[in-house]
Amino acid sequence: MQDVVDQIVGYLKGIWNKRWYAMLIAWLFCFFGWGIIFVLPDQYESRAKIFIDTQSLLKPLLKGLTIQTNVDQQINLMVRTLLARPNVEKIIRLSDLDLDVNTDDEFDELVKHLQKKINFASHGRKNKNIYDLSYQNTSPEVAQIVLQSVITVFIENSIGESKEDTISARKFLTSQIKEYEQRLSESENRLKDFKQKNMGMLPASGGMDYYARMEQAKNNFEESKLSLKEAEKRQAATEKELNNIIQVLKSSGREVQIITPYDERINDLHRELDKMLLNYTDQHPDVLALRRVLKSLQKKQQDALVELKSEEHSAKNNLELNPVYQELKINLGTATADVESLKVRVTEHKQRYEKLQRLVNTIPEIEAQLTALNRDYKITKSKYEEFLDRRESASISESVDQTTESIQFKVIESPRVENIPVGPKRILLSSAVLLISLSLGVGFAFLLSQLKPVVMSSKQMMEVTNLPVLGTVSAVVSPAQRRRRFLLIFSYLSLLIALFVIFGLLMGWYIIAN
Repeated sequence: MQDVVDQIVGYLKGIWNKRWYAMLIAWLFCFFGWGIIFVLPDQYESRAKIFIDTQSLLKPLLKGLTIQTNVDQQINLMVRTLLARPNVEKIIRLSDLDLDVNTDDEFDELVKHLQKKINFASHGRKNKNIYDLSYQNTSPEVAQIVLQSVITVFIENSIGESKEDTISARKFLTSQIKEYEQRLSESENRLKDFKQKNMGMLPASGGMDYYARMEQAKNNFEESKLSLKEAEKRQAATEKELNNIIQVLKSSGREVQIITPYDERINDLHRELDKMLLNYTDQHPDVLALRRVLKSLQKKQQDALVELKSEEHSAKNNLELNPVYQELKINLGTATADVESLKVRVTEHKQRYEKLQRLVNTIPEIEAQLTALNRDYKITKSKYEEFLDRRESASISESVDQTTESIQFKVIESPRVENIPVGPKRILLSSAVLLISLSLGVGFAFLLSQLKPVVMSSKQMMEVTNLPVLGTVSAVVSPAQRRRRFLLIFSYLSLLIALFVIFGLLMGWYIIAN
């Protein structure tokens, strides 16, 4: 530990031995740095605050009807591109800064200067739509004009980009609609030509494919054959019953009661006459009239019976007029008609089934082609209708944009400039210059002491020569030499104090000036 202390003491003695170099370096750098800081022009800062309102009242009402854009992403993009070169050039022209520029290089330097000096920042997550703008310049008027130009360009870009996006989207949708309209027409024509060419071999409107149609045709054929067998059975049974009743009637030898059209009416008149006789006498006009009508019908009944009982029609009419025979004959006719109808149906279903069997290699291919054509048609139609809906949404969005703005800008604080300059930070810079100058002076003195070392102690002599030191001789200092040393130390301390006094005067001046 003592060795470290001795070494540090040796370094300090070496620096003290070269102290005048340190003082010279400190004074030179201080005056040079303070001079530059003193002549630096004052910087005035213009500040503004804007609020970007994205909560439109129409947004929830028009949800699903218009194209909903991500407003937050749009704002972030505008903020990131605000200081792009095209926008900075607009700011330069609006604030007339280009009037003082003579060459392209100067213009490029001005663009870089504005990109570096214009600050645009939000207030954080809670107030993310509130932005602070600031710009510093040696002229307060120029700072205010530039910041006002920044706000103008920012608002114009947002409105212009929104309208430009809407116009571009509308043009794109219109071109796509025309293209898909042509494709849809071509698809419809191909589908129409294909259906006309393959009429009769296409699936029905139910949408069954070939194998389903084949299975259905087979089932219909089998069901029609079964129905025909059942009808033929019913026909044979009815015909057998009819033959049996004929045999029974012929073998009995009895004459079947003949029924005339007047029998039922005569019976009704007899019943009505009986009712009238309960209330009236035989000479009542209504009774007499009813008897005349009854007598006339009885005469017609007798004439009909005479005609039906003639010899040439007797046997036949007796059989034909039998109710059981008549019913069986009607049933037989119905069964016969059903059999003939079912025969036609069986033949038709058989022909359809055989036709489908012959087209086993043709219809599936046609159905596959039709499926492909329908798929292309449906896809094209759905895309066409989707583009129509999108264009309608774009039209509504454009109308909404023309009447209301989805993004509204509110200037909370207009660009303003304080009379007190915000920079440069002369007190801080001057303190830094003093500290750096003293550090450089001490460092330079230490470097010289190491390059041109001086033996300051007997121990250091032993380390340098590797020889033992037997003793030391003290120097006798005369009064004149003491005075000279005192004056040197006093002068050195006076210069150091003077340096700090000048620093203090500068600080006082800067404080008073601000």
